[in-house]
Amino acid sequence: MGNHKKALSIINEDIGDVDMAIEFCKEHNDQELWDDLIEFSINKPTFVKGLLNNIGTHVDPIILVRKIREGMQIPGLRDSLVKILQDYNLQMSLRTGCQKILISDCFGLLDKQIKIQRKGIPVSSSHICQVCHTNIIVSDLRTASNVVVFFCRHAFHEDCLPVHSTDSCTICSTQKKGPGRTYSMIK
Repeated sequence: MGNHKKALSIINEDIGDVDMAIEFCKEHNDQELWDDLIEFSINKPTFVKGLLNNIGTHVDPIILVRKIREGMQIPGLRDSLVKILQDYNLQMSLRTGCQKILISDCFGLLDKQIKIQRKGIPVSSSHICQVCHTNIIVSDLRTASNVVVFFCRHAFHEDCLPVHSTDSCTICSTQKKGPGRTYSMIK
């Protein structure tokens, strides 16, 4: 960081090129460099004008405007301030547009997810309970029990699941907790 500050100091003091200093700060994207450039420029009207024209998207221009001393003559100040306001309006317009697109995408994805989750999950006689490893669907009604099928398509006899564990699939929950766990998924 010290070398960047020294380089900026050389650009400002020895070369005296505000555009080069601004490009240097943009290239390194460091708030401290911007602060140093503003502090160096605040008493130099041509530097202030260059900053006003070019820092709008990198540094809040209000920081610079508040530091300008009263009565300072800055050539083209009006045009620079108009440019800042136009840039601000453009940024707000872009944000509004992006926000509308994001909201639309969110609702579209939510609608898609709801449609997917509303689909039925078929259960056939070949499905096996993931706990007791017997067929989910039995032909003898005396041994039949309720069946729980999760969205992940894992199926269980309700009696085989631990008490109150119908909120989430025990296999998928266990798999997320520990690596190397295997399970068979119903297709």
